[in-house]
This record gives sequence, structure tokens and C-alpha cells, in this order.
Amino acid sequence: MGSDQETERRRELIRLIGEQVVVVRTSDTGFGSGFLVAEDTVLTCAHVVHGHTRAQVLTPGGAIAADVVATAPEDRGSGPVYAYPDLACLRLQSPVPGIGVWLGDETPPPGDEVAVHGFSRHTLEPGEQPDTLHLVVAGRSGQFVRLQWDTVFQGFSGGPVLDLRTGRVCGLLKASRDERSPQGGWLVPVQAVRDHFPDLAADNDRAHVPGTPWCDAALGRARRQSALFGASRSARRSARGGAARSTPAQMLSQGVMPFVPRPELAELLAWCEADAEHRLRLLHAPGGAGKTRLAAEVCRTLTEQGWVAGFVEKDAPVRREWLEELADALDVGLRALVVFDYAQARIEEIVALLDHVDRHGPERIHLRLLLLARSDEPLFEALRSRVDDPVLPETSVVALPRTIATEGNAALARRAFAVFADRLDCGWLCPPGNLEARADWQDSLLDVLALALDAVLTLSHGQTWPDRGDPLERVCDHELRGWHTLVATDMPAGAALAGPHGERVSDGLLLVPTLAQGLAGPALTKLLRQVHKAAFPDRPQVDMTGVHARLRELYPAPDGRVAPLEPDRIGEILVRRVLSTPESSGKAGAYLSRILKASTSGDPAVRLLAAADTLEILARARGCTAVGRIEHHPAHAALDDALRKAIGKRPAVLLPALTVTGARLPHAEPLAALALPFLTDAGRELLETVDALLPDHPSSLSGLATVVLGRLLEPADAEFTEDRQLLRLRRLVRYSLRSEETGRRDTALAAAREAVDLSRDLFQRTERHLAEHAAALNNLSLFLNRSGATASALAEGRSAVTLYEQLLAGAPPGADGRQLLLLNTAAALSTLALLRLTDGQVHAATEEAHRSVVLCLEAQPGVRQEDILLDCLEVLAECRQRTGLLDGAVRTGGQAVALLRDLTERQPERYVGRLPTALYRHARGLIRAGSDREAYLVLREAAILLGGLPGTDPVHRATRLSALRMLTALSTEVAGFSHEQRRWQTALESLTPTGHDDP
Repeated sequence: MGSDQETERRRELIRLIGEQVVVVRTSDTGFGSGFLVAEDTVLTCAHVVHGHTRAQVLTPGGAIAADVVATAPEDRGSGPVYAYPDLACLRLQSPVPGIGVWLGDETPPPGDEVAVHGFSRHTLEPGEQPDTLHLVVAGRSGQFVRLQWDTVFQGFSGGPVLDLRTGRVCGLLKASRDERSPQGGWLVPVQAVRDHFPDLAADNDRAHVPGTPWCDAALGRARRQSALFGASRSARRSARGGAARSTPAQMLSQGVMPFVPRPELAELLAWCEADAEHRLRLLHAPGGAGKTRLAAEVCRTLTEQGWVAGFVEKDAPVRREWLEELADALDVGLRALVVFDYAQARIEEIVALLDHVDRHGPERIHLRLLLLARSDEPLFEALRSRVDDPVLPETSVVALPRTIATEGNAALARRAFAVFADRLDCGWLCPPGNLEARADWQDSLLDVLALALDAVLTLSHGQTWPDRGDPLERVCDHELRGWHTLVATDMPAGAALAGPHGERVSDGLLLVPTLAQGLAGPALTKLLRQVHKAAFPDRPQVDMTGVHARLRELYPAPDGRVAPLEPDRIGEILVRRVLSTPESSGKAGAYLSRILKASTSGDPAVRLLAAADTLEILARARGCTAVGRIEHHPAHAALDDALRKAIGKRPAVLLPALTVTGARLPHAEPLAALALPFLTDAGRELLETVDALLPDHPSSLSGLATVVLGRLLEPADAEFTEDRQLLRLRRLVRYSLRSEETGRRDTALAAAREAVDLSRDLFQRTERHLAEHAAALNNLSLFLNRSGATASALAEGRSAVTLYEQLLAGAPPGADGRQLLLLNTAAALSTLALLRLTDGQVHAATEEAHRSVVLCLEAQPGVRQEDILLDCLEVLAECRQRTGLLDGAVRTGGQAVALLRDLTERQPERYVGRLPTALYRHARGLIRAGSDREAYLVLREAAILLGGLPGTDPVHRATRLSALRMLTALSTEVAGFSHEQRRWQTALESLTPTGHDDP
């Protein structure tokens, strides 16, 4: 802690303790000190009130009568001083509002500084006056503690002793050693209070929690909040200075519109308060749904309740000092919420945080990580591959609705119109008549707000508000008009940015700080100059110092930087406009190339990540996002061409950067298509760099991965070293998986066979890597089964299970890696059970499926454990049906459905498509078991859910057809449902309009 921060902390503690110290008077001449520990309770030394049952307590608010309700001990003892612990508890007849001092729970060690606050008659003013002593702990002195280095005068007895290290009261001052010299005195340790007045101490502990003044001061919560998260977002905005009023885009992004309550706020707060060690939550929604604003409101609410909470800013990444600060905050008992916006780009930081807290944090912590992203995939898959399952037992993935359920779009637009009109000093404006109707057609919170803002801006300029057009595009128009006006007003007349053509050039310059974020001062001016020179070589020179100054005026950010355009979707609109308008981007390839070289760091990794951040902004503008993405736009061709030229100039940097970006996004196929021609001719060193950055899970880069891995696998490495062959084995396994994902089944099968041969050879030569051999066998069995080679698949599957069970037998409970072995063995057993069912070996299949469930339940709960358990339960239910164990099949099927319901509620995008099919299978099991009524109810739910899914999936269509036929028949057989038969017949006829079943 810095000296200034420590001085401020001590100043606040002294202020607080001064409000709690009192004079305890028993006669005109007899007095001592004491302090409030509750609104009606004072502690002092027993010798101060010895022989009295009542006393007068002088508080800052006046004199109050008090009863002496307890002393310890009751008799002073036979010695010259009052016996240990010399404590007295006084009850005030008129309570004083407040919760008193915060009692400590430990005796300060020798050498610690303490401050004593009390009253004496040895100040420069007459009578009993507040007085302070500074002493140092010498050590134990019998049952008391010896203090030294200051002179203790009469009247301090019973005063609170403040431990300056912990910020808590560590005891009471008992007496002086010598009032004539700085001999110090004795401390009654706080443990004596806890031993003799335990209920009082417990009540005091419960009263002082984070969020109360003394606790916050003692723990340094304000300092920790600032160290971890800096100033609040609203404080940073108010400190930016610059323009007298926000630009149109800033009005949408910087909280001009007050937070609109939404039910998700209560859900997030309840999640934060829940009792668990540490949990992650991924909150995802397309841009404009209000994720960031909602998270900011959660942080604001929690900080008011005593948490440390905030966003880890993108330009202040997690470092070791930050992690140590977080661990310290958790160690002193503070609760923490850490928010990562753009979480898809911050997986390394998230993993580092969890790892550090696990290694260095206290045993019990209250930590929440809220991850914000535009989609759950591929982020969730990446987390699963990087974070141990035990860390994710309560992980939930939540899709945030794009609009607010409790307030319709029309009402929100009316309110927003009034707020924006008031902010722009035109409160006299009336909303246009078609505002509410147009608002109902908007599909996100941001679109509704943009619609209202556009209406205000248009009407305030005396123009007619149109009844069509994208509201965000129109807000971008307003933003650019403001930028053009500022440049025209403040730049010299006749400058290069004047006139329509000059305005288009200024648009390209306006976009630079959004694409190359974080540059400050001369670095940004230099980049602006380089971009203009490269992209507009034939245009007149521009005063870039002036352009930079105008950017700072409109978009100020801390440390002399320029803030990017926010909200993001406005920035993405400008990307599309600039790169599809030759007057704005000039030579677009040179324009992008120069920006992608903005980082001049000597660290290649830093340069790569800077380029990846720029590419992600371009990719979002290109349509590589999730729901609501722009798949087709006239700007895409121009953007692709510019990117292609930029990659051609710097493939060694931009191909890896593109891979990093593509791994973050759910629809990175356009990026992969741009990279493929360059990877076909790339050298091995570059291919290996790209390979190290490819995701290990299915993604939109699977096609690109097959090209990279295929080239790295050819030709085979003739030199046999364990490390090189192990690397080849792992590449073969990944190559087989990626090939399968892209529909190249023959290639996948060939790679899987080679992986088995290589893993067997590795094991025989080194007697290591048996787990890799088992995984390769299991992988091969899956591919063989899909190719129709059931017998071969069974043989490889049995071998995989045998090896996994051998490994599991050698891993005792608690051993490292046992969790992974349990799940891998369960998955292999479930796969083998399915293969046996295909081959008609139903009884052996049932035994293996049952064992797979047992192993799954033995593993610790976690994301992967839930996935595998669900598969194992579904296979076991099918096996039991096939063997005639109908009651067991129904029971297991019900367990699978219950687990799937829970998973669907937490991760709807991932599991919603599986639920109706599972319900359908469970209903068939119920029918076979004779439970027709229950089967009807389950089938009805399945049919309704299937009706709500997209109709293009042939499996879902076939399942729905079958479910409708069964419902039509059952409705007449099960009492009470005959009136629903027509409903099912109508639905069935709509799927088969010719009156014939689908083939």
C-alpha cells in the first residue's frame, strides 16, 4: 500500500474511533475512558468503575446515564492492581446510533504500532480532553501485553487500543508503568473480551461486515477497489472532460439513458450471493442487448453492498501484481465480482486468474467471474478445454434476451425519447406518432434507444423524421455530421479535409483509433500520418496534430488516448462504410496494412495480439458474429479484398493473428477462406506457428485446421524421437477429428488408423503414453462404426476399454488424473455399449452401459461429467429397453430427461435441440412399460417443443411426425384426452399435406 493511501486509511480510522471513544465518570474527580461496542454498550476497565453500579458516560452527543452490568472479575483481587482481565461492561440508558468500534480477533505481535484513544487532563486545554498515544507492542507481560515508548497519563484507562496494521481494536489500555516518563503501559488483550463477553463480541462481529464504514476502512476496500478496477465507468466518463456534451454515439453508450430495471439483474445478484467457492457465468447476447450495462449495474449494486466489483479493462490486462491484489482482497474476507467483457479474447487471463486463486488464495473464498460475449461458442468449448472440471461445477451459460421483458419496446422508446430530448435541451419536442410502432419492430435494446435518439436529433434540426431505415445507421450519420462540423470549424479554412471529398477522407481518419486502440499521444499522431500517406498518396497533406486534437476533443480517454467509437455496432457500421467507400479508405489494402502494423512493440507476441484485436473488429463488421449477424453486405467484398492484400504483405504476422481471431468467433469461415490460399504455400515454420494457435475443439476453423495439419503431417517424420513422434500422434488425432467435422470421413479414418499404429509403437518402445493409445483406439472405433465396419469397431472399442480400465485400476482415489480417467473410461464404455447394441449384443451392452454410469457418478461434478453422464444414461435406458428391463429403462430414461432439463435451462443454445428427442425416446419407453397416460404427457411436450424448432433438420422433422402419429392414436386410448385428437391430426396434415406419409 502506498504511503499516501496508508495515511488516508489511518486518517479515516482515527476519525471513526474518535466518534466511539467516551469519558466514563463516576464522581466529580474520578474518571476514565471507554468506547462503544454497540449502540447501547460501552467497554472500559473494571477499575474505572470499581465500587459503582452506575456511571455517567460523556459521548460526542452529550452525557448519558449508564448501568454497570458486568465486571470481570467481580472482585478486584488482593494485589495492588485490579486483577486480570480488568473489564467492565456498561449499558447506556439512551442508545447512541451506530455499531461501535470493530473488535479485532488477534493480539498484535511485538514491534507493531498501536494508537490509544482516550481522555486525559494533560493537554493544553483545561478539563478532560480527547488525547492520543502512540505506542509499540513489546510482548506478553503475564496475561496482559506490555506497551512501550509513550507516556500514559491518568484517564486513559479503559481507552481502545487501535492496531494500526489490522485497523481493528486489539484491546483496552489498563494502566501506566510510570506517569512521569515514557514507560508505556499494559494492554488488556481483545481475546479477554471474547472470552468473558462472547455474545457481545459475536454481535460486534456480525455488525461489522464489508460495506460498513469501519470494516471498509480497516480492510482498505476503497483502495482495493481502485487497485483492481480503477475508477468506476461513470467516474471515468465524467473525468474525461472534452466536449461539453456527448456525441450521439456516446449518448447511447455512456449511460445518458438511465438503467432500465430488468429481471436478469435480480438473477445475477442472486447468483453472486449464492454460497459456493467460486463460479463462472457466461452471459451472452448479440451486440446491443445491454450486456455491458447490465453487468455495470450489478457491479454498482454489489459495491454498495460491500463487495469489490468491476470490469477488468481490456487495456489493463491481468498481471501477477493484479492477481496478488485480488488474492489479498479475498484473503481478508472481501467478496469479489470480476467482469470480463469481450471474454472470447481473454481466455488466457481467465485461466490465469482461476489458477492463481486456486494456488495462492485462501481456502474459502467468495469469488464470481462474469464473462460477457456475443455468443457462447466457441468460448464455452475453449473454457471446457482449458479449465479443470472441478472449477466449473456450477458453470452456467445464460443467453440474455435482446429486449427487456418487463418493459415493451414502445414504452422504452417513449421514455428514451424524453431522456434524450431533455439532454439535448429540447424537452418541448413531442415523440413522432409512428415512434412506438417502429419500436415494436426493433429486435434489440440498442436499436430501440437508437430509434428514439434519431427521432430527437432529426426533429430538433427541424427535419421530418423518416419512417424507415436502420436506426443505428442513422445515428452513425449524426455522428459523422458532428465530426465533419468540428473539423470544418477548427481546422484551417481550405484544408485537405474540407468539402465532400475531404469529409470522406476524414471518415477514414476517424476510424483509425477504433481499429488501433490504446495508442497515446505521438504514437497515434504518427499512425494517422502513416495511414494517410499510404492510403491517400495523391491527396494534399493533412495537419495530423490538429486531427488528433479534434479526436481527443470528441473522444477523450485516460492517459492522453482517444476512445474508440462506442457502442461497438456504430464502430462496425463505420468499418463497413469506410472500406466500401474508396474516397474514405483510399487504397484500402494499404489503409488496413498500415493499421495492422500499428504496434511497434519489440515483443512478437504483443504485435500478434494487437493485430488480432484489430482483425476481430474487422471480423465483427464482416459478419463473423452470432445471432443477428450481417451475413451479406455490399462492404464485405471490399473488406475481404483489403484484408487479402494486407495478409499478402505480412503473412508471418497476420496469418497467426487471423487464427487467434477466428478461434474467438462462432462464424469465422470468411476469415478461414481468406487465409487458405496463403497457407497452401506457407513454410513449415509459419504452419507450426498457426498450428499452435488452432483450437482443440470443433470450430469454424476446422477446414483451415485440416489444411495446416495435413501439410505438417506430410511427409512423415523419419527420425524417431519420443517427443517428435508424440507430437505427430497428437496431430494425427486432431487431423482425424477436424477431417470428420468437415465431412472427409475417409481421410479421418485413415488418420485414426495411423494414430493407433503410432501410439502402439510409442508405448512398446517407451512403456509410456498408454492413455494416448487408449484414446486413439476409442477414436478409431467411432470412425469405424460410422463407416459401417461394426465388427472392427467392436474390436477396437473393446481394446480401448481394456486399456482405460487398466489405467484406472492403477490410479487410486485422489490420484492426479483419476478424474480424467474416470470420464474417459465411462465414455469409452458407453461407446462400446452402443456398438454392441448395433451388433445385437444387448446383455453385454447393458452391463457396460451400467458400468459407464457408475464411473460417471464417481467422478466429480463438472461440465464434461454432465455431458458424459447424459450420454451414458441415454445409452443405458436404450439397453434396458432392448433387454426387457422396462421399469429400469423408464427410471433411467427419467433421470436422463431430468438432467437434460437442467442443462437446457442453464445452457439453452447447447441443449434445447436434444430435449424433445430425449422426451420422445422416454415416451416410447413409458409406452412399452404400459404407462400410457404418462407417455402421452411426455409426448405432448416433445411435440410442442419440436414444433418450435427450425423445420430444416430432417431428424427433428421425422421425430415430430412419429410423435404426432403416436399422439393421434393415444388421445383416443387414454381417458381425458380425446378432445385433443383433432389438434394432432391437423398438425400431422400440415406436415404431410398430400395426405401421404413422408417416405
